[in-house]
Amino acid sequence: MKKDPKVVIIGLDAATWTLIRPWIAEGSMPNLAKLMKAGVSGTLESVLPPITPPAWTSFMTGKNPGKHGIFHFVETEPGGYAMNYANATSRRSPTVWKLLNNAGYSVGTMNIPFTYPPEPLDGFQIAGMGTPSENSPFVHPPSLRQELANDLGKIKHDLRYLGFMSTDKRRDQVLAEMEEVDRQWTAAALYLLENHPQDVMMFVFMSIDTVQHYFWQYMDRSHFLYDPNAAPRFQNAVRQVYERLDAATGQIIAKVGPDTSVFVVSDHGGGPVSDRKIFLNRYLAQLGLLHYRVNKKSAVHRIRQKIIQAGFSFLRSSLPHRSKAYLATLFPTLRKKAELAYTSFASIDWNRTKAYCSEVLASPPSICINLKGVKPAGIVDPADYVALTNFIIEKLHELKDPRTGQPVIGRVYRREEIIHGPFANEGADLVLDWWSENSQFATGTSFPADTDKPPLVICERRPSTTSQWGGTHRLHGIVIARGPAFKSGAEIANARLIDIAPTLLHLLDVPVPEDMDGKVLTSVFQPDFLSAHAVRAGAASGTSRADRPSGYTDEESAKVEERLQALGYLE
Repeated sequence: MKKDPKVVIIGLDAATWTLIRPWIAEGSMPNLAKLMKAGVSGTLESVLPPITPPAWTSFMTGKNPGKHGIFHFVETEPGGYAMNYANATSRRSPTVWKLLNNAGYSVGTMNIPFTYPPEPLDGFQIAGMGTPSENSPFVHPPSLRQELANDLGKIKHDLRYLGFMSTDKRRDQVLAEMEEVDRQWTAAALYLLENHPQDVMMFVFMSIDTVQHYFWQYMDRSHFLYDPNAAPRFQNAVRQVYERLDAATGQIIAKVGPDTSVFVVSDHGGGPVSDRKIFLNRYLAQLGLLHYRVNKKSAVHRIRQKIIQAGFSFLRSSLPHRSKAYLATLFPTLRKKAELAYTSFASIDWNRTKAYCSEVLASPPSICINLKGVKPAGIVDPADYVALTNFIIEKLHELKDPRTGQPVIGRVYRREEIIHGPFANEGADLVLDWWSENSQFATGTSFPADTDKPPLVICERRPSTTSQWGGTHRLHGIVIARGPAFKSGAEIANARLIDIAPTLLHLLDVPVPEDMDGKVLTSVFQPDFLSAHAVRAGAASGTSRADRPSGYTDEESAKVEERLQALGYLE
């Protein structure tokens, strides 16, 4: 007799109630509607800032980034300013999967971002976003990879044409590829449920995040990138992905019995990109806080530098993703030089710079202080730190939308307001709110030659001709939970992404580590269950400060970079 999992979790990256609720009201998305009616549902607050790597890692650990050590797709090189790509080796706190293994439960996970390289679980792990290529060892145990290949074919992580959507034909190809990948992961989930059932299983789908980033503007008439000519063709692109994954959710649930508890979660929400663009390093330079090295190179060298910048920009916007990945693999050193030239990060004079932003990141726009004793060429005395950050915050609030006279940046968070733990000092000093309703903006790349230009630009209202983001992240995602222990037809409030791990542990009668930041969502449970199962605190799960090996070779880093650029996460 086939074993039913005790818990199945379905991750819908970037799913938002903003879209789901109106569509359910229209009679769409019947499987999520049925789950909501039979269980509990509500908004799920992400981490700050609400981006994929720290969000899913906080979900898996029940801890804020200051305790698990992952803040973004990249991390600052120890003792330097250069950026390296982060992955699961950067995580320094145990996952809930390992805690469940330790408590005697088997676990199987599929396609969760930032699980590469996969951890050796009692069960299986198929790594998701962050896997360098289809040839990387992203499946544990390795024998499962061949088994899946024999049954389903080669597993595909990335979309071939995502970074090259300058025509409607390419957009159609991307949407077709997205459907192919969704169907691949759905088939894999159903195969794993049938042939490798575990006590706890999780399946993640990423296409909602991708389609919202690139197709939001086609369904939103008020969007500054709205294209009335292309809208008839693509206005339902986002909705079709939601409906497809609603159907996949129904297929997965049909595979398990009524005693299996089911969660549906998203790591953050989604919404439209703002037409307000800020060039942070340009602004910091105008404030006298950032300085570029005096360019004493010859005119020929300066021309060559401009050619590199222009060429790098052209290649990133014009070549298909696979071609860029291939070139990057062949020339990783040249790629790194070109990237540094493109972003001008290498041109910063650290001996005269007090504050800076790594603008290679599309988000979040966070500012670092060049602190003496912390940064290798730090010049800011710790005694001046508070005064300097106060000054920067004050000046950031002076950037106002010329149409309304209101500040573009509604709030600036100090690191200690949102991050705590042994690795907190690895996070940025100031995090600018770009996800709230009254504080939305995008960021652009600054160049020394453009320092005299305005730091705030209102983008022209016109259809995009390139692979440009029309959607971005919002703080609140979704949570739905149905099962014998849960209430029925109830709406819950104040749920956080970091609360899911301790709630899962409590559901399975496992003590919750005392160092988890998340709390058990007691409001989701039936009173009888809570009476019979008091919340138990367990020993701290701890953190590891050990030196960790880099998760990627130069060639793998190049592949990861091209994928992130194709997705739009890197400028």
